[in-house]
Amino acid sequence: MDERLLPFVEFAPAPATELPVVVSSPHSGTVYPPSLLELLRPTREELRLLEDGPLDQMARAGVAAGATALCATFARAWIDLNRAPEELDPELVDGEIPGSVASVRAKAGLGLVPSRLSGRALYRRRLSTEEIAYRLAQGWRPYHLRLGELLAAKRRRFGSVLLLDLHSMPTEVTLARGRRALDVAIGDCHHRACAGDLAAEVETALLEAGLHVARNTPYAGGYITERWGRPAEGVHALQLEFRRSLFMDEQTGLPTTGLFALAELFAKLVLRLGVLLVPAVLRAAE
Repeated sequence: MDERLLPFVEFAPAPATELPVVVSSPHSGTVYPPSLLELLRPTREELRLLEDGPLDQMARAGVAAGATALCATFARAWIDLNRAPEELDPELVDGEIPGSVASVRAKAGLGLVPSRLSGRALYRRRLSTEEIAYRLAQGWRPYHLRLGELLAAKRRRFGSVLLLDLHSMPTEVTLARGRRALDVAIGDCHHRACAGDLAAEVETALLEAGLHVARNTPYAGGYITERWGRPAEGVHALQLEFRRSLFMDEQTGLPTTGLFALAELFAKLVLRLGVLLVPAVLRAAE
């Protein structure tokens, strides 16, 4: 791993345009340290299935509208920022980690450190407890520490804050519903992570744009949404899963012209939500 690289890149809006919105893109990282590639069985092209594509570009469109964005640097294969730190596949670790939990997702190969891809083992050998601890210390903890700081700062300034956690879903998942392909899945952890009026505003805006939208299906929200969403404390969180074929070539991972349209829509959504959250007294003062 290149020690000069931070595990995330932060993008801040112009002070005059700042809104109480934070955008997180935990699976858009594309950096694979050489030491990691030596351990992995799949090719670099096959590993693309774990990546969410160029969602960091969509996040930056949100920054232009007034949001602050945090985008992962390193690939999900190294560490999954949208998993609990104890969520580990016991078959991947050589040794015992106190407090680790073999969740359903971890057993399926999609834990804190992904262990399987399309049913195949990702790693050539088990990882030591020291290797897991290193990735937590260098990747997972700095990301969540900074995310918490950003949310707290905006909550202090504005009274409340909205976290939008960006993800993408394979087109084949959206077609499995047996109806028109789903464009966006909005996850609020079944109404626990975000106030209902904010979630409804997001759904309305996306529907008005002509997109096919669902709430809490097939994804209701991962660790980031569940951990940080505390509506009663003024911290709201939503997971937004966009169909990949809307904005990228799923074979090559390259963006298509659809990314520009989706980024423009996302910027408008950030502005719409941010203005709703800014207290009237603060707007008057500005």
